[in-house]
Amino acid sequence: MGARAMSLDGVVDRFVPSALRRTERAPLAGALDAEVRHVDTWSAGRLAYYVDTRAAGRPVVLLHGVDAAASSKEMAPLFNALRRKRPVYALDLPGFGLSERSDRAYDRELYRAAVRRFLTDVVREPGGADVIALSLSSEFVAAVACEEMSLVHSLVLVSPTGLGREAPGANVVLRAVSHVPPVAEALYRVLASPPSLRWFLKKSFVGAPDPGLVDYAIRTSKEPGAHRAPLAFISGALFTEGAFQRLYARLPVPTLIVHDQDPYSRFDRLDDLQQQNARVEVARVAPTRGLPHFEQLDATLEVVRRFWAQDPW
Repeated sequence: MGARAMSLDGVVDRFVPSALRRTERAPLAGALDAEVRHVDTWSAGRLAYYVDTRAAGRPVVLLHGVDAAASSKEMAPLFNALRRKRPVYALDLPGFGLSERSDRAYDRELYRAAVRRFLTDVVREPGGADVIALSLSSEFVAAVACEEMSLVHSLVLVSPTGLGREAPGANVVLRAVSHVPPVAEALYRVLASPPSLRWFLKKSFVGAPDPGLVDYAIRTSKEPGAHRAPLAFISGALFTEGAFQRLYARLPVPTLIVHDQDPYSRFDRLDDLQQQNARVEVARVAPTRGLPHFEQLDATLEVVRRFWAQDPW
C-alpha cells in the first residue's frame, strides 16, 4: 500500500467527536503542598494524611470540617504557617479529600474511631498531640479526648458545632435517601454543583472566598463516591446529641475555642461552658465568618500561640 495504514487511535481522533470519546479521570491532586501518606483502618478504609515533620517539638494535628466538599485544604493556612516550627499532620477524614470514599455507614462513631486510630498509630506522641479541629470535627476529637485524654495534649476548636441552644435536627428523609444510590447521587450533584459550592463558601467569608479553597472543593466533589459522607452529614448522622454536656463540659484537657460569626454554627452557650469547665478558654477573632485562619491568619495564630505558651500542662 502506498499510504501508511491509519492507527486505531488515529481513526478515533479523526472521526469520533471529542465529547463522545471515553476519557480517563485524572487522579485528584493533593490539597496541600506536602508529603502524602496513608494509613489503613478497619472501620473507615484507607485514610490519607499530609505530613511535615522536619521541625522539632510536640506535633500539631489539623482536622478539617465536614461539609459537601471538605478536605485538608480547609486547614492550608495553618499547615503552611506551622510547618516550619512544629511537626504538623493534616488528616483527610473518611469520605473526603484523598481518603477512601467507599460505600459504608458514615456515622459519628466512624469518625471518632478514625481520629483515635490516627492519633494512636500514626502520630504516637507521648503525652498527646496539640489538635486543631474545625467545625464538626471538634465533636469527634472532643469525644476522643474524653475517652482517652492521653492522646490529646491540648485542643483548639475553631468555630465548633454543638454550642448553640438548639441542637441540629436529623433529617429522616435525607437519611433514607442516602441509602438509595441514584437518588442520593443526584441530590448531591445539585448541592455540590460549582455555583452551589461557591454560594456556600461565600457565606463563610466576610470578603471574597479563597479561590484555592473554592477550586479544590469543586474538584474533590467530582470524585467517585463523593456524595456518601456529605449526605450522612446533611442527614444529621454525624452530630452528637447533647454535645455540650456529653463532650465539651467534660473535656479533661486545656481547650481554646476560637470563633466570631458563623452562618452554620451558634455559640450561645460559651459563657455556660466556661462556668462549667475551667479548662476552656475563649478567643474571638473578628471580623470572620467561620474560617478565621483564612481571613485573619495572624490574629488566629496569635491567640493560638498565646494559648500554647501557657503550657505547664
